[in-house]
Amino acid sequence: MRRFDDIVVGAGGAGAVLAVRLSEDRGRRVGLIEAGPHYQDTVTTPADLLDGNTMSLREHSWGLTARITADRRIPFPQGKVTGGSSAVGNTVAIRGTPADYDEWAALGNPLWSWDQALPVLTALEDDLDFGTREFHASGGPVPIRRWRPDELTPAQHAFLEGCLAAGHAYAEDHNHPESSGVGPIPSTRRDASVRVSTAMGYLWPVRDRPNLEIMPGGLVDRVVVRGGRACGVVVDGEEISARRVILAAGAIGSPAVLWRSGIGPGDRLRHLGIPVQADLPGVGAGLTDQPRIGVFMTPMAGTEDEGKATGQIVLRTTSSSSVAPRFNDMYYAMVNRFDLTHHFPKLREVAGARSVFGVMAVPRRTHSRGSVVLASADPAAPPHVDLGYLSDERDYLLLAEAVRRCWQLTQSPKIVGQGQDVVLIDQQTLESEESMRHYIDAAVDSAYNPVGTARMGKADDETAVVDQRCAVHGVDGLHVADASVMPAMVCANTLLSVVMIAERVASFLAE
Repeated sequence: MRRFDDIVVGAGGAGAVLAVRLSEDRGRRVGLIEAGPHYQDTVTTPADLLDGNTMSLREHSWGLTARITADRRIPFPQGKVTGGSSAVGNTVAIRGTPADYDEWAALGNPLWSWDQALPVLTALEDDLDFGTREFHASGGPVPIRRWRPDELTPAQHAFLEGCLAAGHAYAEDHNHPESSGVGPIPSTRRDASVRVSTAMGYLWPVRDRPNLEIMPGGLVDRVVVRGGRACGVVVDGEEISARRVILAAGAIGSPAVLWRSGIGPGDRLRHLGIPVQADLPGVGAGLTDQPRIGVFMTPMAGTEDEGKATGQIVLRTTSSSSVAPRFNDMYYAMVNRFDLTHHFPKLREVAGARSVFGVMAVPRRTHSRGSVVLASADPAAPPHVDLGYLSDERDYLLLAEAVRRCWQLTQSPKIVGQGQDVVLIDQQTLESEESMRHYIDAAVDSAYNPVGTARMGKADDETAVVDQRCAVHGVDGLHVADASVMPAMVCANTLLSVVMIAERVASFLAE
């Protein structure tokens, strides 16, 4: 039997970080298990992973689907490769706000306040623009650069000008804690084209480290628990021993592994014939994701922006219709080009075009919640993902506000002039509550930022799965460190927060 001090399950935005940091102790033997492939350099890495301008939603994906509303299902891509979703996503690198992390602390996790998180968020970055300024640093494993004026497409220039004309402030640095307004998107790349994943930033520089073994192509069935303690994992029928196991398989993968290990809601586990090791009803519950919606047009011939980055300029602002608005809880981006092959299936039905462009909105904090539930104990059977969109009526107000703002921003003559037809919506839709609801039901999609399915909290919180050091309640030697432990959504894309979680948990474990 192979034996390790630490086994990390999942080599994505968190797992790659954990494995590298834990193996810095040369006396510690670390195993990193990834279900997808591992590429060790730019020569062997496929083009879809290097191309930062296009999300790779098929070639390196788990092929999941999700129930998005009561009567719709959508593809729900999650990265299946070292680097995980950081290797296939849109490269947006925006931190959460100070209030986001302070909320985590207020929910019983004082180790995760803004004051605790900021030094880690700073140290992980290699900011190519503001590395010498306050709140930033140079030399970290995550490169961050912003789009230059000469790199913007005409539509992006028009969007920037339109937002400024509407009274929004210019934001040169969206990662400054007080920044709000419109400005260039910070991205995980060193140039205008190549995506840099956590595999590239963390794993590649230590590829020859003798005490770190990367095991690609391995599907983890379950964690082996004996006498209330994790002592290894089962991978493709083989048991691998470890003194400690850290799950970093993401907000969908980690709860699925926990369920198969007998850790989750006891009644549901018994129904599946899985022996209960720890009855934790919060495993897989409370799934929170960020919806996206927008106003899109079919492009005029010659304006398709083929090969250009999906987005370059973003507007961050605060909702006016939320019951409890949070600073920067609304995100608007000019989309150069959306290939409808994999996005917005309802738009694909009616657009009559291969792609659309326009203004997209992402409400960062919604009220609806979903779940991740196993339908089978078979590790090859995908979990049932229910995003639960629009299960809370208040989210219709948020999305209606988002659509109306998108409509206003697309009315710039320089933007409208590049399009032919607006898809599925018109001025009458905006003026009718019933029509707006129909549009939201048909057009809402996911921004692929799931969190909260193994949330951190105190032991007396029945919805909590891990404590604030991310140790699983009731099982010794088992930790979870990825987006699933977030107790509340951040007003940002989740990547930098996930990397920060991994860095911080690795420091706890190294103690």
